[in-house]
Amino acid sequence: MTKAIAKYIRMSPRKLRRVINEIRGKDAKSAQTILKFMPYAGARVVEKVLNSAVSNAKENEKLNPDELRITRAFVDQSNTLRRWRPMSRGRGYPILKRTSHVTVEVSLDEKLIGAIKHHPVKKGVKPVHDHKHDHEHDHEHDHDHDEHKSKDVKAGLKPTSTKKEKKQVKSKEEKVKKNKKDKEE
Repeated sequence: MTKAIAKYIRMSPRKLRRVINEIRGKDAKSAQTILKFMPYAGARVVEKVLNSAVSNAKENEKLNPDELRITRAFVDQSNTLRRWRPMSRGRGYPILKRTSHVTVEVSLDEKLIGAIKHHPVKKGVKPVHDHKHDHEHDHEHDHDHDEHKSKDVKAGLKPTSTKKEKKQVKSKEEKVKKNKKDKEE
């Protein structure tokens, strides 16, 4: 469990709490993404504190940043700076400039440990298979089985018809056969 605290932030706790409430309980990676695209100024402050907490966990505790989850995140009110704005007839209007303390705590999440695969993938490089293809894959690859290829493909030509066109031709042939049977009867 590692934490980071930012003290005396010149922003009201109310503005920071709406940002903190969005990321509480999320994993560190998704929280960083949410904060990156949030339009509030408070998101920049919370993002810095979260990055600091993740960095502390990485450097001090030797934890993987991808396996961290935000366990606690809260904002406390700090000192209030009192200023006065002069008004008509000699009166003064108080201006309260509120400040905050932001605390973000991250810890290792057991669910995220098994979900992450640690292998680099290069762009444009297809995986190499040196085993038989008697099972289905969840990715695209070329089969080298010549018995499955049509004559046009073996000759290097582009196939003339697609599966959809073949279905349409089959359905038309079936209709013609059905019409012939009906005429014969």
